[in-house]
This record gives sequence, structure tokens and C-alpha cells, in this order.
Amino acid sequence: MDGERPIVTFDMDGVLCRQPFGINPGKGHGKRRDRPGRRNILWFTERWRYFGRKPMPGARPGFLSVAEFAECIVVSARAEHARGLTERWFARYFGFVPELHLRPSWRETSAQFKVRKLQELGPVAHFEDDPHTAEWLSEFLPKVLLVDWARNRWLEGPNITRISRVSEALPALAAAFDTERHVEPAAEADAP
Repeated sequence: MDGERPIVTFDMDGVLCRQPFGINPGKGHGKRRDRPGRRNILWFTERWRYFGRKPMPGARPGFLSVAEFAECIVVSARAEHARGLTERWFARYFGFVPELHLRPSWRETSAQFKVRKLQELGPVAHFEDDPHTAEWLSEFLPKVLLVDWARNRWLEGPNITRISRVSEALPALAAAFDTERHVEPAAEADAP
């Protein structure tokens, strides 16, 4: 890597931030990659749909542990017009705002946006919870770390690793980076 830190990307909702009512909404079966995005009420209500949600258990310490050896970037399909709320959420719960890429238009689906953006960024690993997106990303990323939700359990792959929290991915990331350095997770003070 020529002395540069590797890039690791994170989805936000279902990975770093709790889902509404603790439910992961999508199974991802039968979704078409070429389907156009749709302009609907969800796009316009994004600022409010994400209000008041707390971090996933262990998200902050896990993120900080990965940040010790990688450049951590958040790539979320949240609408760009939800940036202010999203940045305030990070400031409140993480104490800082990481590099953040949000979906600029409803014309791209969530998966299309993430695939395009991650091809630009070139991460060595990505944290995701949506199975449709994870399956597509696994075709060109060395490692996809899939947060284990009941609705995505059908997805398997040689470079897909299931985790229940971000810190569980540290051994897989160390192996992906081919490092001899042992990475210890940060204390999980925010775990339930």
C-alpha cells in the first residue's frame, strides 16, 4: 500500500446507527441492479426518519479500533439533505464527524450509489447490513463485513464475513490487511 493507510468503509444504518424499531427492513431477494431509483415520500422524510436513534452496540469503540490502522469513511444511502442531522448525530454519539458520503439523488438506488461510490474510493473492506448491496459489493471488494440480521442470513460468500458488532471484524480485517500486528478492540463502554 506504499505507506498509505488502507481504506475501510462503513454503511451507517444497521451498522453504526440502530434501525428504526430495531428491525432491518430488507431481504434483498430478487432486487434488480438496473432498476431506477424512485422519488417517494421516504426520500423527503429522511431528515425525520433518522431522528433520535442511538448507535448500534459497540459501534463507536469498534469504529475507533478500526481507525487505529485504517482510514475510516462512512458511505450511507441517506439523502444528502439529511447531512446536517447526520453530522450532528456523529458529533453527539461519536465525538467527531468522519468523512461522510451521502446519496445525492433519489435517481440512484441505495445499492447503485454505494457500488458507484465504493468503486471510486477503493476500500479493502466494507461494513454493510443490506444483503442485496453486500452481494453486489462482494464481487469487487476483497472483504464485506455483513452485520448479521435475520433477513440477510441467506447470503453467503467466500469474502463475506458475518459479524454481530463492528469489533468482531477486527481479526478478519487484520487477516485482510495481511498484518502481523494484533489488533485489540477498544473498550466497549457503550455496549448494552
